[in-house]
Amino acid sequence: MARIPFNVSAKTARLIGRENVSNLEGALIELIKNTYDADAKKCVVYYENSSNRLYIIDNGTGMSKDVIVNNWMTIGNSTKRDSVYTKAGRVNTGEKGIGRFALDRISEKCKMLTVSKKERFEWLVNWENFDTSEMITDTFAELNDITDNIPQFLFDIDNEYLYNVLMSDFSGTGTCFVLENLRDQWNDVLIQRVRSSLQKLLPPMENNVFDLFFYLQDTKAEDAQVVPNLMNEYDYKLHFEVNDLGKCNIQIHRNEFYFGTQFEKIMKKAMFSDKDRDYFNDEQIPIEGNISDFLPGMEEEIHIGAFSGDIYFYKLVLQSDNQEKYYYKTFITKRTNFKELSGIKIYRDEFLVRPYGIYGTTGYDWLDLSTRKAESPAGVSHKSGSWRVQANQICGQIRISRLNDNLPDKSSREGIVETKEFKLFRELIISFIEKLEEDRQYVIRKLDKLYRSTAKGEEALKIVKEELDKYKEQKDKKKKNKNSNQTTEDENKANSSDEKNQYENFQKAITYQEERIQDLQEEMGLLRTLATTGIVVNTYIHEIKALTTQLNVGVKEAYACLEEDNDIIAAKEELKKLRVLKDKFNSWFRVTLDAVEMDKRKRKKENVGNIIEKSISKWKSVQNNKIKYIIIENDVIDIRCFPFDFETIISNLVTNSSTMFKNHKVDDPTIKIEIGRLEDKFYIKYSDNGPGLCDAFKKEPQKILKQGVTDRRNANGEIIGTGMGLWIVDNIVQNYKGYIDLKQNFEMETGFYINLIFEGREN
Repeated sequence: MARIPFNVSAKTARLIGRENVSNLEGALIELIKNTYDADAKKCVVYYENSSNRLYIIDNGTGMSKDVIVNNWMTIGNSTKRDSVYTKAGRVNTGEKGIGRFALDRISEKCKMLTVSKKERFEWLVNWENFDTSEMITDTFAELNDITDNIPQFLFDIDNEYLYNVLMSDFSGTGTCFVLENLRDQWNDVLIQRVRSSLQKLLPPMENNVFDLFFYLQDTKAEDAQVVPNLMNEYDYKLHFEVNDLGKCNIQIHRNEFYFGTQFEKIMKKAMFSDKDRDYFNDEQIPIEGNISDFLPGMEEEIHIGAFSGDIYFYKLVLQSDNQEKYYYKTFITKRTNFKELSGIKIYRDEFLVRPYGIYGTTGYDWLDLSTRKAESPAGVSHKSGSWRVQANQICGQIRISRLNDNLPDKSSREGIVETKEFKLFRELIISFIEKLEEDRQYVIRKLDKLYRSTAKGEEALKIVKEELDKYKEQKDKKKKNKNSNQTTEDENKANSSDEKNQYENFQKAITYQEERIQDLQEEMGLLRTLATTGIVVNTYIHEIKALTTQLNVGVKEAYACLEEDNDIIAAKEELKKLRVLKDKFNSWFRVTLDAVEMDKRKRKKENVGNIIEKSISKWKSVQNNKIKYIIIENDVIDIRCFPFDFETIISNLVTNSSTMFKNHKVDDPTIKIEIGRLEDKFYIKYSDNGPGLCDAFKKEPQKILKQGVTDRRNANGEIIGTGMGLWIVDNIVQNYKGYIDLKQNFEMETGFYINLIFEGREN
């Protein structure tokens, strides 16, 4: 049997060079990473306009002849694959052995000088040869012995400032590339693009072990260093570190507020805690936990590896009324050009991983912050919503390493492979950002409440008092005039008419506002009910689809019996089966569509126990009595309400319990509902015997009341729940001047417990 070797077409070089590296900036980054892996302390990128050449120069360790022949010239064979660390202790940024083909993306011809401790070589290649040769083994590069060092090799460059730097810092080991016949037109626009890309390449941190320089023909040495951009005037800073074992440490810095001499007064009146006093004085807010605490419903072990990051939030506009209301610090730096700085970037071993966080690319908003904002557009002071940062209000850097095995680079070196771990990594970063969002909401909502209770309240009270004083004065004057007969009958009639018109106008305004509020409450309640209907249908879509399929098959069978066999008896039997399906469909309609009947959308006096009993009876028919319900009515509660509000509460709670029973295969699933009165309040206590809240919610059960928060995941570990149900329940309870108590979930190992407390009189 003949053994036939594989060969590779010479055009493969184009596939992994020009066509694999998408743009010039990406190619430059690949080559600069190589200089870092060579333990270079300095790297120079120099474009010379007069010769239209590009130079890349480093003072690293250089390459020996053996490395050039066996590694540099062999596709896919890298010295870094088996060596995670360089000789200087850096983590190698590359390992695939294809980065050198980035040279082909930049120019047609390349000349390289590499100087190691014992050897010096000149390497020459014409990348156009790969287009004319059939096989890659038919293409060659020249390798020549040479005695020059880097400054001697580059004696003819036209920038004397750079040449002096080469003489002082690049006379030892290192490598330089001279690239000719450049494929891009190096105009002012491209040069600015390259400069901007290089600024983003290195993370903004102090004491970098690697310095990068960008020279043009007239650039002076003091102007050449590439310095990363970072604004220090942030409103909030989020720092986080995750170790190999999944332990997470978070620190949040509030830098947005300034209370001045009113500090103690505001601390007291806004009811901030003693800890808040420290946090407003630059102490960091600490949060600790394991990865599972930040990823609800994720039960399996997660192997992302160690990483850290810093994320900054900036307001882009400072409105004067909000500055007064929330005590915002005044901007010193203009934030109009923030877009180039914005975006959360990923750095692997000190180098940017494109395109994450790069403005103008598809990877700019890789965390989908814009989508989160669109799904939850509430303002930061809105008490029932979840405020979300916008993608253009946030910037930062996340530091990973080659040691993060489950976050591998794509072969194109543009991005990270979308592994399961990368998706969880992304979700984890969003969970960290939520901690920043929660703290900012907490502060501003307290300040907003303070503002409303003082400035607005005092102003309204002052106006009402003035109006009452004026009315009293007019009334006393009228009485005095009447007693002394100093006013005419016509004047009395006029005064009486004015007073009547004024009273009627006040009454009309009040009535109009009350009717408007009533209409808005009805509309909001209807929207909540429709949302709940959607949640129910979405949760049980498989059951509904199964019914639809059975109905379709049954109709076809009955038709076939009549049309093809003329068998009326068989057709009747098939139709009898369909009657059972009709009853099941009617049960679903009662649970969903019946909830929005017109008579339920009017506020009226109803018995809460009756509403719950009727709602549960509909659920029993849908669930075929597979779930046991225990309803205890300790007291008769009659309340003026919208009936669909309480049906919506029950539907959302039952939907959640049913899902948990099904997913965890609970034996003898039971739901208990207790109704009663406690002093001037009444309550609905709901519980089930399911597995209870996941670990991420056990410590913070109130979190489940927020919009978009869920622990439902599919087989791939991806979030699939809507996170709307309990948020809707919480909104309804708040509208009835109530609150929700979830602390029992923290105390109990299994089961779900939620107590709905309604304050105020029942009528």
